[in-house]
Amino acid sequence: MKVKFSGSVCYANGVPLANVIARIFDQDPSGKKDDDLTVTPGISDNTGRFSLTYEPLRYLDFHSINPSLAPDEPFNTTAVGSGLRLPDFGDIYLPYIEFSYTHHGRDLQHRSPLRIFQTIFLLPENPLLEFLPSLHGFHFPNKFAGYFLPFSAPGFIASSKVARSYGLCGGMCAAAYDFALAGKTIPQTNGIPHQGTRLHRYLFQRQMDSFGGMAQQLVKVAQWTCLPEGTLMWTHSRTSDEFNTIRQKLDDKNPVILALIYEHANSMKELSHRIFNNHQVLAYAYQQNDAGGFTINIYDPNLPGRDDVVIQADPVILGVVNANTSPTTVTGLKSTQLLGGSFYAQVRGFFSMPYLPVLPPKFN
Repeated sequence: MKVKFSGSVCYANGVPLANVIARIFDQDPSGKKDDDLTVTPGISDNTGRFSLTYEPLRYLDFHSINPSLAPDEPFNTTAVGSGLRLPDFGDIYLPYIEFSYTHHGRDLQHRSPLRIFQTIFLLPENPLLEFLPSLHGFHFPNKFAGYFLPFSAPGFIASSKVARSYGLCGGMCAAAYDFALAGKTIPQTNGIPHQGTRLHRYLFQRQMDSFGGMAQQLVKVAQWTCLPEGTLMWTHSRTSDEFNTIRQKLDDKNPVILALIYEHANSMKELSHRIFNNHQVLAYAYQQNDAGGFTINIYDPNLPGRDDVVIQADPVILGVVNANTSPTTVTGLKSTQLLGGSFYAQVRGFFSMPYLPVLPPKFN
């Protein structure tokens, strides 16, 4: 029985994408080829809409039985592909939709489970974006008065042991990216928004989003803060591994929020004081030099309006590993933040933070 299915495919921020080919498959166990259930594939139009036809019953696999009896017995033959075919009742129906598309010159595929009532599918990429801090970044610095709360705190709860200012660097990076993706002009204010205002609440929420579910990204920041640097498995090595993924997104003109690890802690007490001295920035481009190093262009909310803020990440030898009697040199990335070509801060390591686009609210 043939079934018609219609839906829409969009970038991660909801912008529709044309010329995406959609097919439906049934997932089989590892080692077996997935069943293509598609009769007629779908191709998305300029609104992202597509329609396809598939046959669900194609999912069922069969076993062939060829008993070793006399040739004239039923189902008994030496012909290839013949014999008694019995359905594999252990074959579970696990349909998914596969999208094939081109993004920034690369042929990509993305799979999504085929769920009841779901007709809108989001690809992991965002549209190509040319980001520039002086144009797309906020005009005020990342230094908010008061306590780390989405609202103003009464004066009587003031404490000399708690800092009276804080940052929302991750929220400002995510919000700046939100505005740029939506094609909206960022609020043109030089004044730092007060607690309780609409802009402050938006930045605060985006800051919380950057921590991930159950604050898992904050846990990762804590782990990296406690790690040493120049050894085979620690921050320089991990930064090199992280950048392999980061650079692919930057090649696709998709900015990436980075957690910069400035601090090092040797105990839980030190960690509690130092973890929030680390930072988040938005990487939007990079260049590679002849020596194998990278210059990563970033928007730093602490430095509004500056297009000359970069992370210089240079290769460093961490040691030699003897794998199968053949020594292999292990390298990492040692990083420094520069402002206008001059030293600004030492970066012990960096990694990407999660980002999901949000349509920014209206502020006018």
